[in-house]
Amino acid sequence: MTARERVMAACNFQKTDRIPIDIGGTQVSGIHVDEYCELLKALGISETPTVYEQLEMLARVNDSVRKRLHSDVIPLENPSMSFGLKNSNWKLWKTTKGNVCYMPGDFNPTQDEEGGWWLYRKDGSPIAHMPKNGLYFDFADKTTLSSDISWMDPKAFRETIAIYNDDELRMLEKKAKELYETTEYAVVAEFAQCKYGSMTRTFAGLSPTDWLCMLITEPEYIESILDVAMEQALLNAELFLQAVGSNVDIFTISAIDFGSQRMEVFNPEIWKNIYMPRYRKVNDFIHDNAPGKKTFIHTCGCVRHMLPHIIEAGFDILNPVQLTAENMDAQELVDEFGGKIVFWGGGIDTQTVLPFGTPEEVAAQVKERLEIFSQKGGYIFNPVHCIQYGVPIDNLLAAADIAYNFKL
Repeated sequence: MTARERVMAACNFQKTDRIPIDIGGTQVSGIHVDEYCELLKALGISETPTVYEQLEMLARVNDSVRKRLHSDVIPLENPSMSFGLKNSNWKLWKTTKGNVCYMPGDFNPTQDEEGGWWLYRKDGSPIAHMPKNGLYFDFADKTTLSSDISWMDPKAFRETIAIYNDDELRMLEKKAKELYETTEYAVVAEFAQCKYGSMTRTFAGLSPTDWLCMLITEPEYIESILDVAMEQALLNAELFLQAVGSNVDIFTISAIDFGSQRMEVFNPEIWKNIYMPRYRKVNDFIHDNAPGKKTFIHTCGCVRHMLPHIIEAGFDILNPVQLTAENMDAQELVDEFGGKIVFWGGGIDTQTVLPFGTPEEVAAQVKERLEIFSQKGGYIFNPVHCIQYGVPIDNLLAAADIAYNFKL
């Protein structure tokens, strides 16, 4: 089977020749640039990496590395992945670990007196901050409860949501065609235009805490905002599909984290009543207009009690399947939801065993997870979220090799 055939067979709960693998294939399964530099050194590859996603500082994975990791997935990047920075006119920058990489031409951070880096909007307001010796940029937005709640008019909110322009659509059309016709990988579109609130930054003038409170106290207002977000998402989906045609296999619809380490961020019934029907509209649109293609939701943490609603919303794929969170036991998830949704993740814990275990401990956990997730099919091996800096390269390679050689 080709990589694309393998992934899509798994997504249809069909038999595959081996477990499909995704390491570095999406913005939620990527490799931190400093970790990628360590991997390049270990593999004897000379390359100046490109950081295509600047929030998490993810490196664009080259084909030699993708093959060594046995990965079956390749991303179709958005023209802008983070902070409104266009991924073009690349220039050199040095990370806090001293690695030289390429960053977008619009990336112009300012260093403060303490050695940290700041990104600013054109109006001078801060967007994001990387502390001295930091590895990532964090949003600079306020996250606590506001003393004076903002009530943005939904019409004004509509104007803040970017719609793909002609240049971006032509770029997407060209790149999707190139990836689909010149590679055998499953192409995952980094669409993620269902911006239905945020747990990390200001949304519609509301801090994350404001938003969570108003989900309970002002649901009608929240729904009026989400209706606008949905309408703009559907418009972007229509334009996106016109551009990429059938040259994409999987569409990332949402990357909002609705789970925490201990439980869902809010009552799953709220998700069912407010979020589920609006996600369903977009998933239905993709499925109706791109037959055979799949939709993908990334949501960290415990989402066990949201899963029935996520499935009802029409999502085909769940990522990252964070098994270290409460109520996220692998066998229980397979028993209850296997065959109903594809599990894309959960292959090795990135909080515990992958960074801190031995290669033997990594191999043991990967084998244990694969024995469980392979029971009903519908599984793509993927570490829980992105590969962070500091993961021993022997551990990363051991995880990839065990998954590759696992006998179905």
